[in-house]
Amino acid sequence: MRQYCLLLLLCGCTTFSNDELDRLASAQRNATSYFQGGKLGQTLRQVERGLDIDPDDYKLNVLHGAVRLRRSGTNVKEIDAATAILERVYEWRSPMRHEPYELFYLGLARQKQGLRNLGEAIRVEDRARRAVEPEKKTEFESQSAAARAAAQDQLTKANEVFDVLIERGERLRLTHNHRMQVARQLGDGDKFKESAKAFFKITAKEQKFVKDEIARTETPDYESAQYVALKQLTQEELAVRALVADWHFHRKEFTLALTHIDRALELDPTRSDNYYNRGRLHTELQAWDLAKADFRRFLATSQLPATSPKMTYATKALLR
Repeated sequence: MRQYCLLLLLCGCTTFSNDELDRLASAQRNATSYFQGGKLGQTLRQVERGLDIDPDDYKLNVLHGAVRLRRSGTNVKEIDAATAILERVYEWRSPMRHEPYELFYLGLARQKQGLRNLGEAIRVEDRARRAVEPEKKTEFESQSAAARAAAQDQLTKANEVFDVLIERGERLRLTHNHRMQVARQLGDGDKFKESAKAFFKITAKEQKFVKDEIARTETPDYESAQYVALKQLTQEELAVRALVADWHFHRKEFTLALTHIDRALELDPTRSDNYYNRGRLHTELQAWDLAKADFRRFLATSQLPATSPKMTYATKALLR
């Protein structure tokens, strides 16, 4: 298929005027700049201007798919449209010859599709459990099995492109983060642990670099930008710590889970839920006094309603 697409590209070369080439280069340059700055609306306008000149421009097509994916939210049509664009571009080259941003956003698109299929499977399974008529129950079970198969397929394909990026040593922090999420859904414990370890090593190095830059610089604007970068790195680490702690918790590896919750609270001691999570871990480890101290902190800082299961659990734990 890729050879066929390449043949079409070679045989269908179009000659552009100097003015068109200038406008195409301007659209590429501006779209890239806007995208890096997070201005997705401006990016899309530049992409559309460039694609009017050359509908098969590689960079602009990738940006088109990436923008639509980032703006998609839970909009199924937008997710499908973004995936279709990125899949189309993927057929133009072999995996190792693609630019890293094509592989990364294609992986994200496939991951998002897989999670959507998985959500559909869970929804239909619930309907199957509540079905009274045997025919309906069988129908829902069949739909659920198909959705789970589709989820498995998309997540496996996402894993494949993330593996290529890791093999090439590109976009490693973000790629390991997402490969870890995919590995958990696929039940691949080895890959989950491998990517978690790599993520923490990379993010620690990047955080140190940013902190050193903050200490070194005497330029206020640059210092502010580094603080923004540090905050982003911290937020990413907090999310990954929670994911890894939850993974260990469900495997009953409570001591390992505790190390990640401790680190999360070191990074941000204001997160109420982490006191609840640590209280649960201390309970499992039979460290009763530590558990009660965490539950008190949780109850004192949580914004959850008094009737929530977490509030009820913490309150009962203090009465034991």
